Amino acid sequence: MGLTLLAKTVGLSKATVHRVAQTLVSLGLLEQNEQTRAYRLGVRLLHLSHVVESSLDIRREARSALRALREDTGETVYLMLRRESEAVCAERIEGWHPMRDLSTPPGSMVPLTVGASGSAILAALDAEEVSEALSGLDPSKEEAVRRRIRFAADNGYAFARGDVSQGVGAIAVALRDDRGMPVGAISLGGLLQRVEASEASLAASVASAAGAVSAAMGWD
Repeated sequence: MGLTLLAKTVGLSKATVHRVAQTLVSLGLLEQNEQTRAYRLGVRLLHLSHVVESSLDIRREARSALRALREDTGETVYLMLRRESEAVCAERIEGWHPMRDLSTPPGSMVPLTVGASGSAILAALDAEEVSEALSGLDPSKEEAVRRRIRFAADNGYAFARGDVSQGVGAIAVALRDDRGMPVGAISLGGLLQRVEASEASLAASVASAAGAVSAAMGWD
């Protein structure tokens, strides 16, 4: 569409539509023909549609793996999905221990700089993306996050101690799509002393659940 038709279609002035359209062009959501100056949908929308489609599929495919992880460990388990610099809780199945983690309800957003899931996701990103995510943190906080990221990169899972909720330990393993990009994480949380005492076996269980989800999604 040209600017005049686009403005008429959305019911805004040409000046406003031009300003908004140029912003969308800069984001890759629209493209502008250099000769005709007309606008069309940008390829960035294909990426966004892929993200949404994958998110819907992941929730469905992850449920059986999450249930199995909860039965295997007794801890509360989570499916966390990456949304730019945050992770959203897409699914949570409560554990059966009397003292259990309920710190991240479904639908809540957690910065990638907080918690085990964020560290697992950050460990799967390149250095530039990590630095961008950590920008603005005070030096002591940044160093603590970087230590968790290094641990996750070296061991294949992230471990957070009291980061989201005091007294809670959390273990997370990143979920990577067919391009190797982290789209989220499978995690569990429970009483810190209990999680620390069984760290190796719990980490193996979380990794197994993440592998099951990846296989179900056809990413392996």
